[in-house]
Amino acid sequence: MKPSSLVLLAAMLTPLAACASLQDATLVSNDTLVANERMLRNPMAPGVMVASHRACWKSASENSLDGIRACIAHGIDIIEIDIRTTADGRLVLMHDSTLDRMTNGHGKVSEITFEALRKLRLKPAGGGRDVTTLTDRRVPTLKEALAVAKGRILINMDAKDPAQERIFEMVEQAGMTGQVIMKMSADPDTSELATSRFATKSMFMPVIFACTPKTPAGDFCAAALDPLLARYARYRPIGFELNFGDPAFIGGEAVAEARKHGRLWVNSLKPEQAGGVSDATALADPAGVWGKLIDQGVTIIQTDHPEALLQYLRRQGLHAEGRQFQGPPSRRAERGRCQQ
Repeated sequence: MKPSSLVLLAAMLTPLAACASLQDATLVSNDTLVANERMLRNPMAPGVMVASHRACWKSASENSLDGIRACIAHGIDIIEIDIRTTADGRLVLMHDSTLDRMTNGHGKVSEITFEALRKLRLKPAGGGRDVTTLTDRRVPTLKEALAVAKGRILINMDAKDPAQERIFEMVEQAGMTGQVIMKMSADPDTSELATSRFATKSMFMPVIFACTPKTPAGDFCAAALDPLLARYARYRPIGFELNFGDPAFIGGEAVAEARKHGRLWVNSLKPEQAGGVSDATALADPAGVWGKLIDQGVTIIQTDHPEALLQYLRRQGLHAEGRQFQGPPSRRAERGRCQQ
């Protein structure tokens, strides 16, 4: 075949290959993502959403790129990732303030440079100070995590350092403001929140703790849910993360009113966060844990067992396998051209 013919053939095949790649990697996942975003923004939409704590870490490592990929592969709706700042100001994924549990390093994340951090290796799953097994995984940057998740899965940002504005700036630069949940536990009138950009420009979710005798002095908490709803209205939150040991905190008219304003997020991680139930017994008794929370009005559950929760919800008819969404007209036209 003549060289000119090869060039012509390549020109004809390149758009087809691009279409195939777009369909396989973007359109399918993007449709599901957009449907999930619409569900997140509509508090009265039926169904319950699944959030995976520290990404899907059980078959990977906490807060790792592989953990994010696993959640995408399993069809999880939302990943939660923890963000910290290195000594030289880089935003990285790490839950603990120290390196010891999840890496072969020691000391505080805030006291190590990114170059030194990058030489460390992550431990498998949830790690442990006594765990010596290492993986080939490295501590990822927030930028890397955003790149892996873009167009594929909703992200819940847990800023362990006060870096919400920097995180949101990076989210904006990545073009992912409609994909990322920003959150903070703070009085709605505090200047830190009231003067922020992320609380009004992002999909914002306040974190609300029920006050108890053990609540540390200075921590923001509420004796009741009702009075806070109107005070948070200026931020137009997409939901409320509620942490409570007493189920009465979301009882009565308060929870019904809250559901009109946003979806209710509860962490089934510890009894003190989820009205006395937790992941500890969820696998053996999903109805007694996750089912109980749903009966109380909860519409997003964060868990360390996202696949099991997903299966339970589907058995109950509360989660569609691959949320169906036709996409905006431009996307449908693009797909039609590929199919011609």
